[in-house]
Amino acid sequence: MSQSPPALDEATSVRSAPASGARLRDLPFVRSLGSILGALTGLLLVLLIFGIWQPQKFLDKGNIDNFLKYNYQYAVAAVGATFVIITAGIDLSVGSTMALAGVACAMAVKGFSFPAYDPLQGIVIGGGVALMCGLCTAGHLLQRGSPRLSALRMGMIAIVIGAIVSTVGWYAVAGRTLAPLPLGAGIAVGILVGAIVGLINGTLITTLSLPPFIVTLGTLEAVRGFTLYITDAVPITELPQSLRWLHRGQVLGQPPNVWIALIVILIAAPVLHYSVLGRYVYAIGSNERTARLCGVRVERWKTVCYIIAGITAGLAGVMMVANFGSAMPDEFKGSELTVIAAVVIGGTSLFGGEGTIVGSILGVLMLAFLWSGCNIAHVQPNLQRVFIGATIVLAAAVDRFRHLSR
Repeated sequence: MSQSPPALDEATSVRSAPASGARLRDLPFVRSLGSILGALTGLLLVLLIFGIWQPQKFLDKGNIDNFLKYNYQYAVAAVGATFVIITAGIDLSVGSTMALAGVACAMAVKGFSFPAYDPLQGIVIGGGVALMCGLCTAGHLLQRGSPRLSALRMGMIAIVIGAIVSTVGWYAVAGRTLAPLPLGAGIAVGILVGAIVGLINGTLITTLSLPPFIVTLGTLEAVRGFTLYITDAVPITELPQSLRWLHRGQVLGQPPNVWIALIVILIAAPVLHYSVLGRYVYAIGSNERTARLCGVRVERWKTVCYIIAGITAGLAGVMMVANFGSAMPDEFKGSELTVIAAVVIGGTSLFGGEGTIVGSILGVLMLAFLWSGCNIAHVQPNLQRVFIGATIVLAAAVDRFRHLSR
């Protein structure tokens, strides 16, 4: 088995750094440690300020439990967002993905009926799928050096095939009723839907070379609109009590959702820092061109990162359905900003190549404590948003200053 390219070793190992005369503070391990220490310092500062100001309320056991019970969804979603942002990408569709995944899970465990077939509806769905298939096929072939006419021809073929398959498929399921699925299968459906959204994001970004901001901004609206359409903008209620147990139940003193979030974190942290995927993620974020020249299949691994983000967003949506006891198609608006804010505050660089799972979780905790402290201090909700927004800008500015000083 061949050894890893030198550029990738620089992105993930410190062994070659001393030989090259790199300064200690430029080593990846030191940068990651510094980002964690920065997030930890901010968290401790928040705890100190509000702990001294309102110790009886802020440090109350019930208040601490609330931090865990009502923020686990952000911790799970932040895990996937960390992978994406380290590659210098962004995912603005997190909130919409959570809503769609939650609705899909609720529909699966309760049973649901597809809307009756409408020709205009079929044209819109078929046309959208066909266009995406054609554009992605042509873009992929052009990236691989195929002649323009050949790429255009294959793109047209993909459009025709995509239109036929999607139109026939939608016609086959329209108006049909599906029986309720077991709880495990319903949860899997929600997670799978999130993965599909992530796949769409990653495919559009990598095959068309479009900015992640533009693609995920588009899917934010498209996924939200589709969620509202299939539910007629009506919440799905009367869900099985077994689903609610994930939030209402108790395992070792905490709801099962809290332990699920912890498991996700414990799996993701070593994957990011010690696996081949993690090395490639850091390499792509540090210098995408160099990573490509070293043989990394950048497009493939970028797409994997967006799929991971979709999976974690889908899981977060399912967990919140258990919390609410219903699936609300218009819920989680703005959740993507909270998730991104937590990741950035946790030390993950918006410029790519730097970040940790631990730092992102510290960012989630810092935001949770800030919100709680502001509520205890009776700060008006609108002013809380100003305060949180200023914190995000400050974290991004500090990250920028750190890069300029190198």
